[in-house]
Amino acid sequence: MHRLTLLTAVIALAGSLTFSYAAEPLPAAKGEVLLTVTGEIDVTNAPGRAEFDRAMLEALGRKSLTATFVISGKTHLFEGVSLRSVLERVGGKGATVRASAWNDYEVDIPWDDLKYDPLIAMSADGQILTLRDKGPLWIVYPRDDYSVLRDDLHDSRWVWQLNRLRIARP
Repeated sequence: MHRLTLLTAVIALAGSLTFSYAAEPLPAAKGEVLLTVTGEIDVTNAPGRAEFDRAMLEALGRKSLTATFVISGKTHLFEGVSLRSVLERVGGKGATVRASAWNDYEVDIPWDDLKYDPLIAMSADGQILTLRDKGPLWIVYPRDDYSVLRDDLHDSRWVWQLNRLRIARP
């Protein structure tokens, strides 16, 4: 009986630690804010939002992928950070991510697309992206790796000049 009580207490303590664990605070952006994340997020560094500068995004871990940009038909090496890493960093929970660009283009990205590990590119072919060449941030899909991504619907989710993400529940 004593063992059962002790086991119950340990399980209760472990459960309370899991629920009381707070995500590491997100520091304030020191440089130019390139990306603002709002909506269903747990971690912020400004009222109701999470703001990222270039260094903060790079600190999430750089990734790369090679993909063909359908408009030009050219294959490029894109480098940046995983969209999933950004969403995890802010404690995002939802069904869709509305991606918005400087030119007010918006598209909803289903949460299920994270299985393809789309990239928030910051450079292409070794060149930092600028507002003039689809930057400073560009959502890029690994369309060359998955035939299902080679259609107009997924191509519409390649958001260049990305500046905002809004996470929504159904």
